[in-house]
Amino acid sequence: MVFQLLHDARHNVLLTRFSGAYVATDISLRDKAVGRFVARHGLARGIMDYSAVEAVDIPIEVVVERSSKPGLLRGQARVIVAPREPLWAMNRIFAAHRLFRQGEEPLLVRTIEEAYQALSMIDPVFEPVAVDPVSRLEGVAHDVLAGIESSRGASDAEERERLRRKMVRMLDTVLERGPGARKVNAITLSDVLNAMLSRVTVSDSDLTTTCATCNSRLPLSHYTISAGRETTYACPACGQVMVVLAAVDEGTEPVLPGYEMGRFIVRTAGDIECPGGMLPKCEP
Repeated sequence: MVFQLLHDARHNVLLTRFSGAYVATDISLRDKAVGRFVARHGLARGIMDYSAVEAVDIPIEVVVERSSKPGLLRGQARVIVAPREPLWAMNRIFAAHRLFRQGEEPLLVRTIEEAYQALSMIDPVFEPVAVDPVSRLEGVAHDVLAGIESSRGASDAEERERLRRKMVRMLDTVLERGPGARKVNAITLSDVLNAMLSRVTVSDSDLTTTCATCNSRLPLSHYTISAGRETTYACPACGQVMVVLAAVDEGTEPVLPGYEMGRFIVRTAGDIECPGGMLPKCEP
């Protein structure tokens, strides 16, 4: 993962250390990991350290949108370390919008030493926060999506927008309940992936898995798909269910483990071979 969570228990400070290329998905991955930390250990003061970031690829509208959301470390002092541009400007915009929308803003400094001083930390000792199973799955999914994009040519922007609109329509239908709910077509694993990818698209014929029961290796386009509140992929030879897609209502936590992509949980009983990557099985 491109970020690491570390905790100094004596000063009760949670440090997020970013490295490499900083992209939009890193924001949501880090937010979820911090939310799980708070659920387990309670609130802490926070430092966001961008000193090791080498490149930034985040649209400014994403920064502005994030500034409008409630803080994860409510009521706690927070310091952002941004030693150079464009990270300084990006976080200055975030802090300004935070002040306007939430009535509070994090302190922005250039060095980690300034952050320690601002929080009155003397000889800090940070210990890595163990990566929980859900965060680990999210990190794997992030890497697979990045691998797909790097291995495929860029697709047309109009096609990407068409796929995004299709995904929104299908999701709204899936989440309907009651006798008046409309019949829904199957949302495929490639639909879910395409909604997360930014520059390329894939189809179920590009995704291959080996059945855990009969060992037949086939693309998912050959599997038997059943639609409903869950989409299932069953082996055409023996009927073993290898992939399950479940819609997640906003504000609820998934009951079963799986890869969270958009507002879907993807559970796999076998490795899914993708262009440029492998999505390991997440079910025993």
